[in-house]
Amino acid sequence: MNTGLVVVDDTDRHRSLLETAGELAAGADAELVLLPMTTTDEVDAEREAIGQVSDAHVAAYGTDTIENRLFYNTGQVAREALETVEGEVDFTVVPKIVDANTEATAILDAAEEHGCDHIFLVGRKRSRTGKALFGSLAQTIMLTFDGQVTVELE
Repeated sequence: MNTGLVVVDDTDRHRSLLETAGELAAGADAELVLLPMTTTDEVDAEREAIGQVSDAHVAAYGTDTIENRLFYNTGQVAREALETVEGEVDFTVVPKIVDANTEATAILDAAEEHGCDHIFLVGRKRSRTGKALFGSLAQTIMLTFDGQVTVELE
């Protein structure tokens, strides 16, 4: 592995996955690209909640504010998760705001843009029927990405 892309959120599963990616990166002298994502629907819900408190704050709560929050929070999560990793792990945070149905595309685009040869992500356990009806983000990445994919199940 030269560069690994880790899809990051602030959950215990994501922290565990980040630690695993960090251990592999440290052992291979590789870098990590951390990809925190939020959807436009989540952004709209946040803006609506803020609007209930103050209309003035909604105008200031734009894309830059959200990406900065994702950048800062992910940096904090990464430093905490990687502090137990033996060796140094270099990482870059690249926050993205995506449409709900374009998460897989955003992950694959980020991996290509940063020359990643390994993707790490947390997957959800679903029934066979659920997978057939709704698909799976992890499944899409595994079938599409031309490299290694590590999935930790929730």
